Amino acid sequence: MKNAMNKTMKTITAAALLLSSSLFALTSTARAQSDSNVYNERVVVTSRYKPVIGEVHKLNVAPVITDTVTTMSKTFNYEIASRRLTSLYVPSRIKAARIIGEPATRLYNNYLKLGFGNYWSPLAEVYYNSTRSKDYNYGVRATHHSSWGTIGKPGDNTSAGTPGIPSPTHYGQAPFSFTDVALFGKMITKKNLQLSADLGYQNDFSRYYGFNDSTLNSVMGVPRDSISRSDYKIGYNLLTLDLGLKTLNTDVGALGYEANINVTDLIASYNQNEFNINFDGNIHYGFTLAKQYKGVAYLHLVYGGYTSSFAPQSLPLGIDTTGMAGTHSYNYLNLYKANPYIDFLFQGFQIHAGTTIALDAYNIPNGGKVHVYPDATISKTFLHDIVHVALTATGNMDANTWNTIRIVNPYIVPNADVRATSHYDLMAKGRLSLSKKLNFGLTGAYSLIDNDLSFRLDNRYTLGNVFAPVYDSVTRIKVGANLQFINDEMLQVELRGNYYLYHNRSTEQVGDKTMEMPLYYRTPFDASVLVTSNYHDKIIGRIEFQLLGKTPYASTPDAEGNLVYDCLPMRYGLNMEVEYRHNKALSFFLKADNLLFQRYFYWQNYPSYRGLFIAGLTYTIPN
Repeated sequence: MKNAMNKTMKTITAAALLLSSSLFALTSTARAQSDSNVYNERVVVTSRYKPVIGEVHKLNVAPVITDTVTTMSKTFNYEIASRRLTSLYVPSRIKAARIIGEPATRLYNNYLKLGFGNYWSPLAEVYYNSTRSKDYNYGVRATHHSSWGTIGKPGDNTSAGTPGIPSPTHYGQAPFSFTDVALFGKMITKKNLQLSADLGYQNDFSRYYGFNDSTLNSVMGVPRDSISRSDYKIGYNLLTLDLGLKTLNTDVGALGYEANINVTDLIASYNQNEFNINFDGNIHYGFTLAKQYKGVAYLHLVYGGYTSSFAPQSLPLGIDTTGMAGTHSYNYLNLYKANPYIDFLFQGFQIHAGTTIALDAYNIPNGGKVHVYPDATISKTFLHDIVHVALTATGNMDANTWNTIRIVNPYIVPNADVRATSHYDLMAKGRLSLSKKLNFGLTGAYSLIDNDLSFRLDNRYTLGNVFAPVYDSVTRIKVGANLQFINDEMLQVELRGNYYLYHNRSTEQVGDKTMEMPLYYRTPFDASVLVTSNYHDKIIGRIEFQLLGKTPYASTPDAEGNLVYDCLPMRYGLNMEVEYRHNKALSFFLKADNLLFQRYFYWQNYPSYRGLFIAGLTYTIPN
């Protein structure tokens, strides 16, 4: 019993000692844990060995919300030690990839347009051009447009009621024919030089048809059938050659240059000939201003040499040769111009500053003078490109040749007087972009012009159908406005209008009065509305309405000596063009001019067709 008791006491004592030791250890561990925020333990995780190819992961920092109560979090740190397996495999090297862009748009290197209309009006256009190349470009183009219609009918004077009586509304055949053929080419060398050459021929044919049967009968006493159409024809043949050289290097600090030579030979009816050689070139250099503003400096040089000869064997029908002995002439005229200027950007301003110096050896006998003109423009955009303003002060001297005059008025007198026009211009322009689709523009200009070109009937031609040039010294004020609405490519609408105020500085003495010389063929206003539409690149339409104010063409003094003007009536016209594109190679078109069938006058005694319609097709031969 005693032994059993002793064993029991030993067991209890051992258990107590063990319990005390455990409590002591737990107490010590708890104290240690309260003194440190990290477990003083090392945890080793073991598993089956797996070879690992490590990846680089994006560093991601999660947002932290900091509370107002400070918490003491307990952290438990452990790590996994992994071994990398060294691979003996070496991948093959990948070739550099070639970036393949979008396929190039297919180019068509030819174009054919054929049409025919009323008044026996054929139309033909042919184009051929080389395909895409960064080194060269060449081609040929040929166009022809003519009309062989008749204005009025003979003997249709209903007031007389008798056929055969000369009609005041019959002007006979009023033809025009224009043919243009040109060869062109361009080549770019390895030194960034562009060489170009154009060779062209033009034939422009019409007639001095500006007289009716009544005028012909009263002046010459003959019917229209008794005169030859060749007696009042107008024919111009123009040969042109253009050669150009241009550097394509536009880097800052690089010197660039451009040179062009234009040679023209005009061979006209009545033994007129005009040969011109014109040179136009510039040297430019890019620079940096104050190490931040980039600009370009230019020196632009122009030379015009003009020779003309006139030795008529015949003159247009109706000429009064009284006092016209010795009408042969030969002229040699020159015009020299130098235009140094710079273009640069300065704090948002676009600045063009320079001058033009012209030596006038053109106006005879008052040639040999030096003229200096301003050449300056400053512009800037405001309010994130909503408002754009530009101010300009410019001037120049421009030669009027037989070739340029006949383009303005084809019914010009043979051996017309030629002069150079000098002008100074002050202009202000403003553009307001009301939205991405709506823009409004306003222009105001003041011009001082010497030898401004105009026309009047030449009284030596008794049929009243030949014009002589008139050169006036005028001041002109112009105010213009335009409104443009663009709805993507589907619809575009543009309205334009200009108002002109002229004052002639040339005067004449009438009795005891100093009278201002009359001004002819200068309209007081013009306006137009243009609407274009593109329906899915399938149907293309264009409608244009034009309005031109009454234009004075003659004047007579009244009882008080004031000038009373005779004016051509207000001219208004509606033109339309519609094209249907069947596919990329074939399309059909209809073109109509003067849809309001108004018999307006381009020039005094020259009525127009009432309506001209041409229908046709365009075709491209696939390569």
